[in-house]
Amino acid sequence: MKITDIEYYPLQLTVAGDSEIGTDEDPSRQVGASAESMAAQRYKAPETGVILIRTDDGLVGIGDGATLPHYLGHGIGSMVDWMARFRTVLIGADPLNIAGIHQLMEAVADRNPAGCRPAQAAIDMAIYDLAGKVHNCPVFDLLGGAYRTSLDLQTQMHGQTPEQQLEVCRHYIDKGYKALKVKIGGQIRRDGCLTSSAVLADQAKVEIVAQHVPHNIQVDVDANQTLSSPKTAISFFEGVLRSAHHPNMSIEQPLHHLDLVGHAFMRRALPLPMILDESVTSPAAMMQIVRLDAADRIVLKPNRVGGLFQAQKIISICEANGIGVSLDTMPFTVLGNTMLCHLAATIKTHYPLDAEGHTFFEESPFHGGLTLSNGQVHISREAGFGVEIDEQKLENMKCKI
Repeated sequence: MKITDIEYYPLQLTVAGDSEIGTDEDPSRQVGASAESMAAQRYKAPETGVILIRTDDGLVGIGDGATLPHYLGHGIGSMVDWMARFRTVLIGADPLNIAGIHQLMEAVADRNPAGCRPAQAAIDMAIYDLAGKVHNCPVFDLLGGAYRTSLDLQTQMHGQTPEQQLEVCRHYIDKGYKALKVKIGGQIRRDGCLTSSAVLADQAKVEIVAQHVPHNIQVDVDANQTLSSPKTAISFFEGVLRSAHHPNMSIEQPLHHLDLVGHAFMRRALPLPMILDESVTSPAAMMQIVRLDAADRIVLKPNRVGGLFQAQKIISICEANGIGVSLDTMPFTVLGNTMLCHLAATIKTHYPLDAEGHTFFEESPFHGGLTLSNGQVHISREAGFGVEIDEQKLENMKCKI
């Protein structure tokens, strides 16, 4: 079997409703908003695309090329450029030699530092989907097998006031969600600096969640790198702990992604587990986290590290060192979120994952894949990722760049 063509379709997804009402971009839009509307409308339209890998046997593998320029450093234009670079070395290659495919891509990326991990991840996803179809098995079997095919869900929220934050939390708990990601630092990003008013406002949001959310619900407080120093971050969480305690609360990425020493210092100073997200960029980066004893858990985004092939290396490092692994949407299409669930199914210790990003967008060229119900996500044993594509609809959704 050989790869005969690689096609990339840039897409502009349309967000249902008022996409910004549930984000922290414009607080004024949240005045009077209901918990349900804030929960359902909290994404801007991402830059994304779909990749089709065709073979001489007539089979097609499908990949999701989701990216956020401000977060991953690559937009649609960059994705198109890198897809063309990878295409030149992959045409004619054996798609079932997954290690060989990555070796070819790394050779191109090494000549053009630092490459484009979202593009590599999209190709990786399509290759695994294709391999599953060839072997007539789900992708999680190719990854070693599933511990489970039903997984608990986590979600994130950006309530502007403590009361709104608590309302959104209760909205999701009532829907059966087992984990909540409480976002802080929005005002710090808007102001461009850390102020006492911003700190107090964020502390109040965390405190009300700690006081009222049941202890069986996992609570991750995600600062997205906005707290300026270890001592500032320690002071922030010590203030929270003086007011409220939640035994299932953790801290996520309070400091800059390169400040592993600072995160290790915080981890020793506070009684709360430390989660690293933006710091996890590769297996080599994960080894540095381990060496510095900087994390209790990580958030793994396959499209940030180059796909499932690299993600499994990171998971193995974590499992060997007693570090938990959570998975998170980008947001993806239903294809990308299904991929995420196949990977999550292979991780021995299960943490709730965020795999609902596709539900915030109006139109999709896909059919099948994961299903959501009662705070859980379920995946099937269909070949590949079990997702079919309407190529005519895909062509109609293609956007110009």
